[in-house]
Amino acid sequence: ITALGMDDAQFLEAKYPGLRFIKGNGLGLPFEAKSFDVVHASAVLEHVGCFENQVRLIAECARVARRSFYVTTPNRFFPVEFHTILPFVHWLPRTWFRKLMAVSGREFFALEENLNLMSKRDIRRAAIQALSGAQWRFRVDTVRLLGLDSNLLLYGERERD
Repeated sequence: ITALGMDDAQFLEAKYPGLRFIKGNGLGLPFEAKSFDVVHASAVLEHVGCFENQVRLIAECARVARRSFYVTTPNRFFPVEFHTILPFVHWLPRTWFRKLMAVSGREFFALEENLNLMSKRDIRRAAIQALSGAQWRFRVDTVRLLGLDSNLLLYGERERD
């Protein structure tokens, strides 16, 4: 297992023998193409900024995956936003949501580069752009909480040669 993060988490190697930690950025993974059988990015997609960066993260996961990749992110249309624990305000137009975060003392989440929630339609559109011309099949599934789609799971599988 290789873990990657922007903050120093070298302690993981001592805590979990056999795990390798690399400090890096998911928008430019420091690995050769097809370096890993499976790539998983959990709750990262909403933290890379603009839609173009979200496309880039998906493309990078696919690039370094030999067989498959999984990308998870909270669903923008779940009633409670997981980062702020506020109900419904993230359903407002994005500019209104960002202004509300700023005036309520949640400046970190007011910035697109720190929180850019996606819908099922958004992640599907990002996957189409990220994987165009590539040898990938993908689908978007959901994780349900209290009968509602709380999280989105983008699953990509490389087509066999």
